[in-house]
Parts: sequence; structure tokens; C-alpha cells
Amino acid sequence: MLKRITLISTGLCVSAAAIAEYRDDWSIWLSNTYQTDFGGSSYLAFLELAPRTRNDNGEFSQIIARPLLGYKITPKFQIWAGYTWQGEYSKQHDFNRATHDAMQQLQWADNWTPQLDFQYRFRLEQRFFADEASVGHRMRHRVRWIYSLTDSQAYLIAADELFIHLNAFDDGPRAHSVQTGINQNRSYIGVGYRVTPKMNVDTGYQLQYVNNFGVPDLLNHIWMTHFNFNF
Repeated sequence: MLKRITLISTGLCVSAAAIAEYRDDWSIWLSNTYQTDFGGSSYLAFLELAPRTRNDNGEFSQIIARPLLGYKITPKFQIWAGYTWQGEYSKQHDFNRATHDAMQQLQWADNWTPQLDFQYRFRLEQRFFADEASVGHRMRHRVRWIYSLTDSQAYLIAADELFIHLNAFDDGPRAHSVQTGINQNRSYIGVGYRVTPKMNVDTGYQLQYVNNFGVPDLLNHIWMTHFNFNF
């Protein structure tokens, strides 16, 4: 697993090095998730609240609010639908330029070994921007591995998520960022701990590469922490 993680990180860094022009930033992201199956039913509910910073952690950037409803088709396969409110904050506009996304999601999880869990998530988003009349369509592919340490509540975690735009905005304020093809990639590696059977936390480093058009690309170095509650 560590070899696979190294290859992912190395490949992303090599790609980043080939970018002709980019800017660096570092941020802190927090993710608080709450999930329930209503006492063992096939129905699921999920909520994520995620504040983020930017500009070398000097400014509050945005907060994500993402409620979802899901259904377990099998113990390993789930379908979801929901909504994302991406509150983009600025001193001039407050949260008036928030993005509203409708979304659909497929999720498959499996225990490859008694210690190694694997998850694949596919997500479609229809994005409604405050400063654009057209709708943006984006898909996301995420793979995640969790390796439980022997005789311990601790675990290692690694994930990679690729974002792809399915349409383009040729004019307007989003033309530099919404173009058909790769939008961004996020690679994460961290360590976690199961505090209780219903709560776990993991923290680590995430490299976010954002592909822009006509303006420099972004390499964002993020310290990421997840607080996950299941009930």
C-alpha cells in the first residue's frame, strides 16, 4: 500500500513540476461528517460541514454544507443524492456568491483483507454559480484505502480524488476555471484513530492541484482533519 501511495504522490508532483506557471498556497481544512442508517435500516442520511482557509492560512475561505440521503442496495454498494452549498466568503460580498450543487453518488466499499479496507466513490454534480447563467457539470472519482494497525485503534489512510468538468464556459468570470477536462486532483495521506465505535478522527497532508485556463494553476498544500460520527 505504501508503494502505491508513493507512486500516486510522485506522479502528482512530477505533473505539477511540468506546469509552466502556478502559484503555491497553504491552507487548513476541517471536515465534520455525521452519518446514520437509522438503527440498521437500508436507508442512510449524511451531513458534512467543512470550513476552509486560504492565502497561507491568513483568511477564511469557504464553508461547505452537504446533506445527502442514501440507500444500501447491498452491504457493499450504496446510492446517494443530495445538495451542496459551497459558501465562498469575501469581505466585499460576504456569502452572496455561494455555489449551489445538486449531486448524485455511487459508493462501493469492500474489505480486501482483515486490515485493509477499500472504497470507491463516483459523484456527479450540477453546479449553479452566482455569477453564471449556465449550469456546470462535473464528475468526481475518489479511491480510498484504510489500513488498520494490528492490536490498535489507530489506522493509516490514503485517498486520491480526480475532478473532471464535462462542459465549458467560454465567456464570463468562470471561463478561466470551467473548461472541459481535468479540473483538479486531491491526494491525501494521514493517520487516524477510532476514539469510540461511533467516532473516529484522521489528520494528515493533502495536495490539491487546480487546473486553470488563462491564469496560473494552483498547488494548495493543505493540513486536513476529518471528524467522523456514525450513529
